[in-house]
Amino acid sequence: MISTGENLVDFITALNAGASIDADLLDVLVDNARTIIEEERPWMVLRKTDTSKTVTTGNTWQTAIDLSTITDFSRFYMNQDGVVIKLFDGNDRKEDYILKTFDQRLEYKDVSHTCVYDENSKTLYLNGVVPFSGTLHIPYMSTSPALDLESTSAIWTNFPSRFLPVLGYYAIGINRGAIDYDDINRNMLPENRATLDALKNAMEKWDNEKALASIQSNDPTEFPGGYPRAGAINRYGD
Repeated sequence: MISTGENLVDFITALNAGASIDADLLDVLVDNARTIIEEERPWMVLRKTDTSKTVTTGNTWQTAIDLSTITDFSRFYMNQDGVVIKLFDGNDRKEDYILKTFDQRLEYKDVSHTCVYDENSKTLYLNGVVPFSGTLHIPYMSTSPALDLESTSAIWTNFPSRFLPVLGYYAIGINRGAIDYDDINRNMLPENRATLDALKNAMEKWDNEKALASIQSNDPTEFPGGYPRAGAINRYGD
């Protein structure tokens, strides 16, 4: 089983019939593979919640909250109700915020429980009146750390090491199919592609099972504590 940066390079070299790939080019190919896979779906292992930001009742719709300090931030991860941020007072009080588009900022500036995000400056703004001082709980999709292909330590550790070869298949596929393309490579591509697809399917099944396990005890018709949601169908029939 491969797990380190050096292991991955050796694996890719073997797939390339023993021919090495320029180190700088290989870095780019592997990073491209990582980016493609991580952005394909909201992987459970890449979901995080940041709690480093606090607000007070003095905040206004113009108070900027800098999210650039969340260095692995990729995008918000909202729940099924569209809630993207929760304000928590540290005890029992919680307020939900729904994300609105930044170009509607003026329309929503006085509407509490909404927020807007400036993608360009990586700045968040809460609209309306902040009801109490507290900590923002910001669920988001993270990016994994950069991969060091010279490392003797494990890399891409967000995922089990058994899935690391998928980066190799992606990288060699790009190299053979787009950079070093000839008849032999063309004939080998379908076999590598089939293995890549099978490995990706295994990753997605693994992630699906994780997602299902996290919600199997949740009842979508109820709030926490057993109170029914407004408009929910009574599944008990009483």
